[in-house]
Amino acid sequence: MSGNLEKVAYDKIKVAISKGYIKKGDKLKEVSLSKSLNMSRATVKGAFKRLVYEGLAEHEPYKGVSVVNPSPEYIKESYQVRAQLEEMATILAAKKLGSKDFNSLHKLIREEEEVFKARALDQYHKINSAFHLKIAEKSGNRVLIHYIRELLQKTNIYLILFDPFYQLQDTSNPSPREHQIIVQYLEKKDGKKAGLEMKKHLESTMNSIDLKKVLPNDYLTV
Repeated sequence: MSGNLEKVAYDKIKVAISKGYIKKGDKLKEVSLSKSLNMSRATVKGAFKRLVYEGLAEHEPYKGVSVVNPSPEYIKESYQVRAQLEEMATILAAKKLGSKDFNSLHKLIREEEEVFKARALDQYHKINSAFHLKIAEKSGNRVLIHYIRELLQKTNIYLILFDPFYQLQDTSNPSPREHQIIVQYLEKKDGKKAGLEMKKHLESTMNSIDLKKVLPNDYLTV
């Protein structure tokens, strides 16, 4: 039962962070959040641990838990590396993907469109990650898969922090269409073009992040 309550607290805090109610770099205060959520401090503390494990928050000894606040440079560098690795993985996967794999990829694209319309943030990122991991895993390169998995988790955090998922007023989302183009080239066994489209897709995702919301470390207000 306590695990379920922790999940509820975790979900609510995560949504508050994604909506900007709790800001990047803010300290997560156990006492005030337990009162706001009407939950015990132990439950909220458990939720903090989940956020730290996921990478959305960080714990500093004697300072407590705070929402992460990555620099613009680090975000760009993470996406640049991920784009290169996933381009390579897509080229390798082109030779190994079969009809069942393509059925799974098309299904994930349909689900991606549905959960975006429903604004189901957690589900959306899980489905999006599943699409990218499906292709990466088919590359057969274990080192490549390891680093793509790690970068996927990291860049999903940036999307939660900076992507206006809840603020969008329309239902436009280029990602499913871009995924569809990648799959079309993979079905033709054209790994080179599929890889280039994957790289373009991730560059497009990076460019959609509002880096103006990321302030430099020496930013001061008066």
